Amino acid sequence: MAIGLINIITQPIYKLNCTLATGNAILWSKLTKIMFITFYGINNIGKTTHAKRFAQRCEELAGLKVKYLKFPLYDLPPSGPFLNEQLRGDAGQTVTEEELQTWFVVNRWQHQPQLMRDLAEYDVVVAEDYVQTGIAWGTAKGASEEWLEAINAPLLKEDVSVLMLGERSKDAMEEQHVHETNDELIAKCDEVLRRRASRLGWLTVEVQPEKDDTEALVWEMLKGKLGA
Repeated sequence: MAIGLINIITQPIYKLNCTLATGNAILWSKLTKIMFITFYGINNIGKTTHAKRFAQRCEELAGLKVKYLKFPLYDLPPSGPFLNEQLRGDAGQTVTEEELQTWFVVNRWQHQPQLMRDLAEYDVVVAEDYVQTGIAWGTAKGASEEWLEAINAPLLKEDVSVLMLGERSKDAMEEQHVHETNDELIAKCDEVLRRRASRLGWLTVEVQPEKDDTEALVWEMLKGKLGA
């Protein structure tokens, strides 16, 4: 079911990507010169705040043209509304974790042509909760980590991954979100993210009591990657 679903929906996008890769040398020459930076971490740890603050600094201090986005894209049918209902609906998660993660992959695939255009148009694309978020949550909920890596493998890879570490703010927690209301699951996801960060060489930043201090740490850690 899961593999069939991903094949049906992603084949046209795969063909488009192949066409772009082989027939548009200008696009791909631009893609080699940009930065695709992703922010990861458990829910309610401040990813949105600091991804946006970093994007703003890139624009104001480095003069770069920046695009920010957050996955999944809930307004992108058919995958987005389905995922939103599974995570926030009254019935909770009604499909297997493997099927849920397949839908997350479909959502990324559906957006990939636009992501490729953004990478060509902007100097920096800053994304939140991309591929590694799905792998971490899926693994924490019992799906095979190797299988999750395999179904995400064809997607575009980021240049730099940043993992935010620390205590999450429960003031921002969504009461009906299937992930955010489960402290034990959050802890498992955190373990997977830390392990993958160590294995894959991600950058890490400890969240500070003051947002401005965390923002400064993120900037100091990443500005050299931008040549700023």
